[in-house]
Amino acid sequence: MKAGKKIGYFMALTVFLILTLGPFLWTFVLSITPEYAMMDKTTRLLPEVITYDNYRELLTNGTQKGGILIAGIKNALKAVGVSLVFGIPIAMLSAYALSRMTFKGRRVIKNLLLITMVIPVMATIIPLFRLFVARQWLDDVFWLSMVYISSYLPMVTWLMSNYFASIPKELEEAARIDGCGWAASFLRIILPASYPIILSAALIMFLNTWSQFQIPLILASSLETKPVAIVVSEFMTKDSVQYGLTAAAGMIAVLPPAAAALVFRRFLVSGMMGGAVKG
Repeated sequence: MKAGKKIGYFMALTVFLILTLGPFLWTFVLSITPEYAMMDKTTRLLPEVITYDNYRELLTNGTQKGGILIAGIKNALKAVGVSLVFGIPIAMLSAYALSRMTFKGRRVIKNLLLITMVIPVMATIIPLFRLFVARQWLDDVFWLSMVYISSYLPMVTWLMSNYFASIPKELEEAARIDGCGWAASFLRIILPASYPIILSAALIMFLNTWSQFQIPLILASSLETKPVAIVVSEFMTKDSVQYGLTAAAGMIAVLPPAAAALVFRRFLVSGMMGGAVKG
């Protein structure tokens, strides 16, 4: 029985790895394959000749494609920075109020947060576009980041509020007996105990902001604001497709979020599990 479970576990793990890592490995193989060898009729998985010309072209700022890709990475990093600077404090203060303070309508607000999570992006993109046109906010990284923040702020606030609710209130009451107000007790008690959920929320914001496609496709059309996801997609045109260059650009674009997820994966898991408790 135990042997059967081990075999089943191994088979399930193998299928999972093939479905998750397979596309990345195949994309990397395409990125190092010469363009002339893309359509060869062969059963080989690896190319006979390996080339890194695609990476050299993309990582050289003097080339056209390289300059565009580097500009897209910078735009994505700017949006990530704005989202973290404004999104994390807003989520923390909102979550603290929902988890620690008693006021009329608190439960209604928490339920409304859940409802906003299921609203699709395309249901709001046309009103957003009209608003951006009227206010002349198109092609502005700051206002684009505000849309990003509003899209995942409900989920982050919900997770944080549940996490804050799991911290014993006696710790705060002891701090207030010592003469601390709610702000001081928040900084002394809640903040130090909440670094896993804070890092988890920051990682969620980073990954979501970096991978945004639909929103910037409508609201960011200039090279000064296009994120890297849009830039990579534009390497494929109706007239031609440079498979190797597009694959190399995709591999470069996925490195920052992959590195962040690997480095902070422990905080992501602990924060998500802590924030999933009933508040």
